Amino acid sequence: MGQIGRHSEWTILAGFVPVVLGIAVFQLMIDPQLVEILIDDLGSGLEPGSAFVRGLLMMSTAVFCYLALCLALLGYFLSGFARSTLTAGSKRAVAAAGIVAWIAFHSVLAGLSSLDLRLLSIAYDSLVQLYERAGDPVAAAMTGDGLAPGVSRHLVSILLPASVGVAAVCAGSCHAIAIVHDAGAEDKKAEDAVNRLLHALMAMSGLLVASTLLLMLSFRLPASLYGTGEAADVRVAEYLGFANVFSIFWGVVFTLTLVAVYAPHALALRSRSGLPLGEFLSKGLERGSSVKSLLQKTELAVSAVAPLLAALTAYVV
Repeated sequence: MGQIGRHSEWTILAGFVPVVLGIAVFQLMIDPQLVEILIDDLGSGLEPGSAFVRGLLMMSTAVFCYLALCLALLGYFLSGFARSTLTAGSKRAVAAAGIVAWIAFHSVLAGLSSLDLRLLSIAYDSLVQLYERAGDPVAAAMTGDGLAPGVSRHLVSILLPASVGVAAVCAGSCHAIAIVHDAGAEDKKAEDAVNRLLHALMAMSGLLVASTLLLMLSFRLPASLYGTGEAADVRVAEYLGFANVFSIFWGVVFTLTLVAVYAPHALALRSRSGLPLGEFLSKGLERGSSVKSLLQKTELAVSAVAPLLAALTAYVV
């Protein structure tokens, strides 16, 4: 089945567009020699220490909390999807699209890892090289075989959260498709649907904020390898400059992902209502006093850019 009514289940793929654009821009703008210069510069003055162990413990706790959040949101999105009025055949079609998108993510990631992509070189290979230059036991612990041959603990700490996080995003897209389908011709049903969609957007925003913060911690972890002292403080500041810029990049990507996931469904609801999008969103939020409505609109606005705001906290911590 290609469409659920007039709303295609393949809108799920829209959520991957920002990452694809990010890869393309990095590939176009960044010369590979610049990547090598960056790694060589950041790789000097590294030494193992207890600060790295403390940072790794914090990172492990963050991964645990992130996985718990993803599983909770998976339950929220899937339960809403299961309760929808979609027919059994439509539910199977939407679920199949979500599973295909999740599998495609891993397949494309595996394929891209074999290519010389600047984004992957900076986001992953650069950290691997820093851990290797720090020497044992950091190199052995982070880049050596961990859970299986060729699979290091560092790789697992990236792939496992990413895999579960993408599953939650796909489930959120399936849930949004069901919300649009449930919106009937009556205004009240349509208003209820947009209210449900906005609450789902806020939940997804929380997930992407957590994703941003987790990546921020991952990029900042090697800063604890520069030791202490005045010279080390200079090296830490230089490294954090690199880590913060990359955190901002992912904050932008995750903010655009939030828009890409929910914009098609908001537009579909608007077309069903026949109202301008701004007026339709306002109707969906008008519950109670004008003060409460203003707070809801503020909450929505903050949620829409929350991943980017989370990334900006890198400059104050």
